[in-house]
Amino acid sequence: MNAPVTQPFNPVLVDESRPVDIALHHEVSQFYFREARLLNNRQARVWLETLVDPDVRYWLPILEDRFAKDQRPAPSPDEPAIYNDDYKDLDNRITRLETGLVWMEDPPSRLRYLVSNIEAYHTADAQLIATFCNVHVYRNRRQREETNHFYGREDVLRRGTDGQLRLLRRKITLDQRVVLDKNLYFFL
Repeated sequence: MNAPVTQPFNPVLVDESRPVDIALHHEVSQFYFREARLLNNRQARVWLETLVDPDVRYWLPILEDRFAKDQRPAPSPDEPAIYNDDYKDLDNRITRLETGLVWMEDPPSRLRYLVSNIEAYHTADAQLIATFCNVHVYRNRRQREETNHFYGREDVLRRGTDGQLRLLRRKITLDQRVVLDKNLYFFL
């Protein structure tokens, strides 16, 4: 009997009974490690142009703490969100950072991304790979500003025309109910 099929925030059906083989899992892991290195080094433009699909949807929903008996549905991408960006929105954010006029990032934050617990599965569409991972971002600004962000990601990767994996969908689920950081002007 097959494991149940789950559905992340997009219409891609994930079959958790069909994990990718070790070679493809290694390629997925290398994708995430390269993404972390680019973001650690403040190379957001390279990240966007080499690892992000032109049809991307980058989503950080607003979550509520609810009692167990509250059965309202989880947020959808049609509702208000912290981020609900497409490629153009991401490009605009990066362009603004490149101006040097973003006061909250001058001097720039020191960031360290740690990616773990990477899972990768085949989907109903052979061109797409569904992934789940956990991320810890340590951020340091000035002398005493330190923040830690822990979150999960549900991603869908698609092979670009160049044969490389690209980020098509990202749902970010922050573990904090209230973000105590002064801003989220970096990529999760």
